[in-house]
Amino acid sequence: MTESERESLVSAWIAAEEQYDVDATARYNDPTIDLINDLSRNEPDEAWEFINAVLAQHPSDKVVAVLAAGPLEDLLAHHGDEFIDRVEERAREDDAFNLLLGGVWRNSMKLRIWRRVEKARKSVW
Repeated sequence: MTESERESLVSAWIAAEEQYDVDATARYNDPTIDLINDLSRNEPDEAWEFINAVLAQHPSDKVVAVLAAGPLEDLLAHHGDEFIDRVEERAREDDAFNLLLGGVWRNSMKLRIWRRVEKARKSVW
């Protein structure tokens, strides 16, 4: 994905998430949201870049909550072994990312990955 394509996707995803309530079932039929869900499972490097690009936009608390409980949580559940070192480093260096990590739940993460997430974040929300 090019930088321009990623920027467009980030803007579209943020706009889509802003229009839905967190519990709204309509969001599960949105193609942009579906694409990001697929990235977290099938294209982890692109998902990582996407997560960081969204966070760089300083999105609303609502979008941050969905980013934590969706793409980041899914990335760690499906590819935690590959990404936990990056997540820990980013959480140490960036307060906004650490805050994002506070909204991640265990889900289907391996226990050893989950324990590292718990240790890396400063707070849980």
